Amino acid sequence: MIRVLIVDDSRFMAKALRTVLEGLEYNVVGVAHDGLEALALYSEQKPDVMLLDITMPNMDGVECLQRALQSDPEASVIMLSAIKDPEIIDQCMKSGAKAFLQKPIRGTSPTDICRLSEAIDQAVGKAV
Repeated sequence: MIRVLIVDDSRFMAKALRTVLEGLEYNVVGVAHDGLEALALYSEQKPDVMLLDITMPNMDGVECLQRALQSDPEASVIMLSAIKDPEIIDQCMKSGAKAFLQKPIRGTSPTDICRLSEAIDQAVGKAV
């Protein structure tokens, strides 16, 4: 079972993602609400993939992505954000994100669920 760490400052979004992921039979190993908490949980839990928001307190997702990959170059990180700025998206991808998905991810949308599941499976090298 693929182990996922959710990082989002919105408790509502984190809970919704957890519900969707557990329904898809992913193992949610933790939820963090800022970049600092995310790095600590990542180090402790060693998830297969981290879903990472960008706009968060204490440390934004771009810096968290870069630090996670510095400490673990094999980290699989998927950016999940409402940000649509092409420069920020490009920066995330050049920094090593495996994918960039636009929020919202609606649990009632088969298209959204499929996009999320495919991104996770591809990030960890599972055939889709």
